[in-house]
Amino acid sequence: MNMRVQQPGRHPMPEIAAFVANLKTAFGEREIDEAIRRGKAGEPTFYARENGRSVGTAHATVVAAVAHELAEAEASDVCQVVQGKEIER
Repeated sequence: MNMRVQQPGRHPMPEIAAFVANLKTAFGEREIDEAIRRGKAGEPTFYARENGRSVGTAHATVVAAVAHELAEAEASDVCQVVQGKEIER
């Protein structure tokens, strides 16, 4: 069987990989692999994001939270500093 194996420390999502390894230890490899497989297939059972990469399907509440964070970031950018003074755009 030819399987691609990631070298230690070279995983594109190292923190998520470590977290998933801990989940597998706690809840069982088969159960966690099934949740990841279902998340990749479009069900909101698994979603992870790290280093600009994402895997799985986000739950609607996650999508709403990200949209809210983006809206807040844009709202906080309402002021512009010009010659040491803040002015509203």
